[in-house]
Amino acid sequence: MKIRTANPNDLDDLYEFYAEVIDQQPFDEYGAGWTKDVYPSMEDLKRHIEEDIFYLGLIDEKIVCAIAVCLKEDEAYKAGDWKLKLADDQIAVLHLFGVAPEYRGRGLSLKMLNFIKEDLRSKVKAIHLDVVKGNKRAFKMYEKAGFEHIGELSVYYEDTGDIIVDLFEYDYKK
Repeated sequence: MKIRTANPNDLDDLYEFYAEVIDQQPFDEYGAGWTKDVYPSMEDLKRHIEEDIFYLGLIDEKIVCAIAVCLKEDEAYKAGDWKLKLADDQIAVLHLFGVAPEYRGRGLSLKMLNFIKEDLRSKVKAIHLDVVKGNKRAFKMYEKAGFEHIGELSVYYEDTGDIIVDLFEYDYKK
């Protein structure tokens, strides 16, 4: 898998990638609860490409996984009981981590996370993310990637409403 950052020319392909992931959600044990044209909307994807870092995993130039990385703490996460007490700009937050249904179970998520951790090493001191409560597969994968489970938090997302999530933190000092 080749990994690179997205650019504005990737917007349509990225939208189609997330549409495919969303269409698969009813068949997944734990989907993210994303809703087509609500989150992620075309505007969300465009904003992440322009303002944040959007990583794409490609096989034969087809997007097979993608993740948006914001280089500042998420407002919804500030209520979390994080081990590291850092300024907002010392934290990266992972959003919209998806893998195309036909490419799941091949270790691409772990490969993408390891790439991102290395790429962000000089930019931040920690990485934060959340996982829908009960998603044991994602929980184990993040722990395998070196993230520590911090606790639970109730967050509100426009596409899912209030939801309980597990919070994870990656500490570069470890």
